[in-house]
Amino acid sequence: MLACAAPHARAAADVTAPRVIVDDWGRSVRLPAARAPRIVSLAPHATEWLAALGGLPRVVAVDPNSDEPAAVRMLPRVSAWPSPDREALAALRPDVVIVWGAGLRPEGLARLEALGLAVYVSQPRGLADLPQAAARLALLAPDPAQGLAVARAWGEAMAALAERYRGAANVPVFLQVSSRPLITLSDRDPAAEALRLCGAQSVFAQAAAVAPVVGVEAVLARSPAAVVLVEPATDPHPWRTLGLLAPAGRLALLRAEAALVRPGPRLPEALGRLCEAIDALRRPQPAQAGPGAKLPP
Repeated sequence: MLACAAPHARAAADVTAPRVIVDDWGRSVRLPAARAPRIVSLAPHATEWLAALGGLPRVVAVDPNSDEPAAVRMLPRVSAWPSPDREALAALRPDVVIVWGAGLRPEGLARLEALGLAVYVSQPRGLADLPQAAARLALLAPDPAQGLAVARAWGEAMAALAERYRGAANVPVFLQVSSRPLITLSDRDPAAEALRLCGAQSVFAQAAAVAPVVGVEAVLARSPAAVVLVEPATDPHPWRTLGLLAPAGRLALLRAEAALVRPGPRLPEALGRLCEAIDALRRPQPAQAGPGAKLPP
């Protein structure tokens, strides 16, 4: 998967030459010649990848949800939803704006391009495409070869997880990313797809929408063994947040890190911890009065 990015990586290393790179939608994105590009990242996962790939010094602003690594929190913010702040972007004079494809409206792309901005659409097509998508983003960093190594190590870490839990008994789970409304993810999203590496599966894996809104009754009808809660733990009583979805002792509550739903460089580590918690559900559990195994919030 990484081989196709190597020729581009060699070209990107020479900043004196005009550069054209290809984004995740297959669109050509022209970068400036003779200088490092000024980047605005409006996608948290892309921000994290740029930092991991050594490109953070080129980032001049990020969206409000970009919060990792810590150095990112010092950067100026530009609103990204429901549509990017065009005036703020124009004032920053970026050479390229990175946007999240799944949340991009066609008219939004056209409006950004009408400002004369180069727009890079980031939207990996599942886990298998993530190393290659990272390699494409690496072309925006000072040393694309370093980025290729990072992308390769990411793929190896995910492969090791898949091998560790190969053949494990399937555990049906409800993956919750919002409580009001109650939202889950289908296998069209890399986070739900990643669960399968643990030997688990979202009970809404086959839903038509990427992030369907569901009802409590529909969740219970699918008989999940656990709820994987991926949202800030602001409620000290998460079962209330879930609308009393699980009677005491019926389901385990597993808290997953936000990195699980970001197709970024922290995914293997966050998924590894969740896999361990899911694996614990396969072993006999002592009787208890409340929700079962937990991950730290």
